[in-house]
Amino acid sequence: MIVAHNNDYNIFKQLLESSVDHLQKDALVRNDYYLTRGGTCLEKDVYNILNVKAKDTVFENNIELVSGQKFPDIVAYVHQSKAYGLEIKTTKANKWKSVGSSIFEGTRVEHVENIHLLFGRLSNPIAFRCRKYDECLYDVAITHSPRYLIDMDIDIGESIFAKVGIKYNTLRKLSNPFEPIKEYLRSNLKEGEDLWWIDNSEENVRDVSVKLWSNLLPKEKDRLRLIALAYFPNLLGNDSKKYARLATWLVSRFGIVNHALRDTFSAGGKINFGTEEFPRIFEHIFKNIHVILTEVMSIENNDIKHYWDIDPKSIHNKQVLWKTLCLQQSKSTLSDNQYKIFDKFLQNTV
Repeated sequence: MIVAHNNDYNIFKQLLESSVDHLQKDALVRNDYYLTRGGTCLEKDVYNILNVKAKDTVFENNIELVSGQKFPDIVAYVHQSKAYGLEIKTTKANKWKSVGSSIFEGTRVEHVENIHLLFGRLSNPIAFRCRKYDECLYDVAITHSPRYLIDMDIDIGESIFAKVGIKYNTLRKLSNPFEPIKEYLRSNLKEGEDLWWIDNSEENVRDVSVKLWSNLLPKEKDRLRLIALAYFPNLLGNDSKKYARLATWLVSRFGIVNHALRDTFSAGGKINFGTEEFPRIFEHIFKNIHVILTEVMSIENNDIKHYWDIDPKSIHNKQVLWKTLCLQQSKSTLSDNQYKIFDKFLQNTV
């Protein structure tokens, strides 16, 4: 029995400590029983143990098993507007790592604070550990949406929240908790790499299949060329690696693989505009400038920071900035007269 002379959170932690000790001792006696248990079964075991341990405490008859319907799996109520949580994870592997819950926590039980994680390693030797939830989340992985990665062995200060520089309880309350994590992940990408999952917005969902550019309809190719030019004004320059980031962007944003990106934009040689010949890629801009500028306006600030390498706080007009970047890039590929014509065209386009 746990004497309720301490505050309720300390009592909750004592309950968890006592329950883990009970599980560990029981596993020595009933090893085969725990080898057959999985996540859902262990949730019931822990729930039953907690209820026994909670006798004569504030949590007696106030512990609820919500299991997979909500997050976390077990909720211990102090009263209707205050509760603590316990998430259960298991593995059959001989390690202390697993994939955790979604970072969005859309099913989080209301009024739950200070969630802990009880991890059962259900393979010989069977073992159990319990830690504060946010202390053992070391990274993020992408399934159908971003999920935390669990490691019960990490030291204090090595969590994903320490890496990102934002506390768990602050991040989880953001309207888009993936935003600061996305910025952190992007800061560690190598040149030409990208994140294949973007965010949780319904406006950015795409087909689960991976498609070949060559199989797209002509109108789909035309639309994607214009969006690409909005995101990548560096396509007008002479950087030999300019198609690398575009390739990963097409895959991450649209699930499309293109093995001949250079030909996609520049096939066909030259085009005439004014008194000069221009590389074929400029034709897309001359003919569709207003469509591209509309796309530019829809680019989110965090994408501008990532793809244009510009602090979005310094941006007063996205379209003007895009034109400036186009001119900067084209200076290396156009003659003086071509550049003047292109500059005049952009400045006269509103």
